[in-house]
Amino acid sequence: MPSSAPPVELQLRAFADAHGVVPGSAGAADWLTPLWAALRAAGIARPGLAFAAWAETAMLGGLVPPILANSPDVAALLAGLQRFHPLLGRNELVVERAGAAATLTLRSPDGGAADPDTVDACFGVVCHVLARLTGGAARPDRVRLRRPEPADPAAHRAAFGPVAFGQPRDACDLGAGALAARIRQADPVVLAMLEPYAEQRLAAARAPWSATVESVMRRLSDSAPPRLPDVARALAVSPRTLQLRLRAEGLSYASLADAFRRDRALALLAATTLPVTAIAARLGFATPAAFTRAVRRWTGATPTAYRAGVTRGR
Repeated sequence: MPSSAPPVELQLRAFADAHGVVPGSAGAADWLTPLWAALRAAGIARPGLAFAAWAETAMLGGLVPPILANSPDVAALLAGLQRFHPLLGRNELVVERAGAAATLTLRSPDGGAADPDTVDACFGVVCHVLARLTGGAARPDRVRLRRPEPADPAAHRAAFGPVAFGQPRDACDLGAGALAARIRQADPVVLAMLEPYAEQRLAAARAPWSATVESVMRRLSDSAPPRLPDVARALAVSPRTLQLRLRAEGLSYASLADAFRRDRALALLAATTLPVTAIAARLGFATPAAFTRAVRRWTGATPTAYRAGVTRGR
């Protein structure tokens, strides 16, 4: 796994290795669900809770844990967690404030409900971190889980405290007492030093998806545009997630693929003597006529006329 991977993924893979489980490819659209299944098959009944307990000693690495550890209180810790969670992993953490209380929820990268074991891991880590940083003063008022109540809910109650199963969504509720709990040994100087650097990292991580997709397309192919599933796999997201991210920028994969073909086509017409039929085949057009129609749409001229115009202009 490359060191640029989110810290949570690195720790999940280390956890799997420690239990003799070989993680799947990080490029797979969904590698967490099969990882949890493999851990269960290896004899770990509740792998999400087991990971949360294990991660307490290993910590997660990166900038976010020390930012949380140096926040003045739990309310500030949750604000920092929501602000900087993209530096930890791909799932989306949302903190909703309602008066003096707060609710923490988790969504998968495509905006849907997260895998139950991923929820257990996330809420478990949060509970462990809150208890450790506040000396046990901060615990959730209640954890709500979408899944049906298991035959033995003791492990969940030991990890979370009060738990309600069969709920409309997965949520971790914290009351006013928990939010006001002070973080022991928090250092405001350290926090002031770390936050600007984390903001820089966050800004870099928020580069437009379209630019990232275009870069991956160029890396995967120098002729016809790569397929959407291949690009999604290279970015370690599902095709649906990739389409949603591009849609949020007012784009589509089809429009990026068209631009990719256009740039390649015009470059080949201008800089080579390849026959038009050969260029059409290289770029994945079904027929030379389809290529001619595309070039006319892009430039207002046929491929031959475009090439002649570029040659005359030299």
